[in-house]
Amino acid sequence: QQFGKLSFDREARRAAIEGAVLDLSPREWMLLDLLLTQHDRVVTKDQIAESWAVERSETGAGSIEVYIHRLRRKLEGSGLAIRTVRGLGYLLEAEGDT
Repeated sequence: QQFGKLSFDREARRAAIEGAVLDLSPREWMLLDLLLTQHDRVVTKDQIAESWAVERSETGAGSIEVYIHRLRRKLEGSGLAIRTVRGLGYLLEAEGDT
């Protein structure tokens, strides 16, 4: 699938920006997969913790934010942005959308 400049192959577990393969940890991969599956919809921290198959308390304080930050950096130049929706969660959208 193509999302902006990001190509995403779930079966091969491969994501690339204009041919440059992203080096993603397993949790970053699951987070990106979830955000792409739900793109244009808010994803809550509970949904993220569920996708990681852990209790939110087990992810550690701030752990989800750390992975969001890392993934934001890795998505630079893809035409996609992860927006924080205060009090709700995160939203993956095309850069420039509001």
